[in-house]
Amino acid sequence: MAKYLNTVFQSIGLKSTVIPYRTHLLLKCNYSLNPEQCHSKNNNQNENDFNSKRSQRLLKIAIIGVPNAGKSSIINSIVQRNICPYSCKVHTTRSSVRAVRTVDNTQLVFLDTPGLVDSTEITKYNLEKTFANDSVNSIEEADIIGVIHDVSNRFTRSRLDPKVLRLLHIYPNKDSFLVLNKIDLLKSKSYLLDLARSLTCYKHHNIHIPEPYSMKSEKIRTYESSKIQERKLEKTVKQSIGWENFKDVFMVSAIHSLGSSDIEDYLVQKSKPSPWMFPKDVLTDKEDYKLVVHMIESILYDFLPNEVPYNLEVEMEYYEVSQEGSIHIVVLIHCDTPRIEKLVMGKKGSRIKNIAKKCEQHLRNLFLTDVFLKMVVTDKPKYSVKHMADGHSQ
Repeated sequence: MAKYLNTVFQSIGLKSTVIPYRTHLLLKCNYSLNPEQCHSKNNNQNENDFNSKRSQRLLKIAIIGVPNAGKSSIINSIVQRNICPYSCKVHTTRSSVRAVRTVDNTQLVFLDTPGLVDSTEITKYNLEKTFANDSVNSIEEADIIGVIHDVSNRFTRSRLDPKVLRLLHIYPNKDSFLVLNKIDLLKSKSYLLDLARSLTCYKHHNIHIPEPYSMKSEKIRTYESSKIQERKLEKTVKQSIGWENFKDVFMVSAIHSLGSSDIEDYLVQKSKPSPWMFPKDVLTDKEDYKLVVHMIESILYDFLPNEVPYNLEVEMEYYEVSQEGSIHIVVLIHCDTPRIEKLVMGKKGSRIKNIAKKCEQHLRNLFLTDVFLKMVVTDKPKYSVKHMADGHSQ
């Protein structure tokens, strides 16, 4: 492997000998901040803005919903950068991510959480053990809860998911708002209004409709410690369709950035005087190399069938920023079996080549600089190289 990677580095113009990636955790790119290693628009941030805390305002928003409801897409639309990975498959977001949007003197910190799951789904999709608790932790940290509901799914759109309702009942005094997503896939405007009223138990009328469509927190352990209270909660959730305590309702199409500005304006108004959590130009708390890995994982979900991508391991082997600012990356795709290797590579390596091109383009859009990506498919038990593809080959 070391001999092979030396060849890879030479092919992309790097004279370095093989250096273990773990020695490169301190990123050198001009949009990274040390020691936080946050992804930033540039390194010329105004320190006076960060240190002047008198006029600063802050709001932390927990975004929750079932898998594939569009949580990450909505956050990306507001932040105006694809910080949170998303895919047509469920469980693209596998850990909590903070995305940051700073507007004038107000900082909005979005806590993008994995889709709400039960123990069966955690086992089925090979998810991390912390998956089930990430949403709870985010809600406890947040000032307000944003519930994302997919109105395009005719089987589930008529009621809020029981897992969502359960969290809302556990934290009844935490401010919350409802976002009806994917409205572009529905033709009936009147149905949207009826649905909004139904999901708010007919007790809320402050509904934000985009122009083209115009017309005190309790701790979760309280319930976990009492079987009687838990049974009462389950009964209440089972009998509920919506949540009457939503402060506002928004209708959006995240993929088309329709209605996201209304949410941003609303959240800015809800902010409170408080020092910012991050410097002005920071977009996320994730290290750059983790953003790369998460982005590649999300694209693998779209290209590979069934549950194959959930059983792959993506490992960053090399990450370097040149003096000109371009980024050079080598990523290993570990496969468990020969069958999965063949699926990942495709006929004569065509699939992995298309994946590499797609990943490279997404990374260029994310980092706003040239990115040169090499993807290496390996046999996980033996760590032997099976195929290599790059995103800029013809």
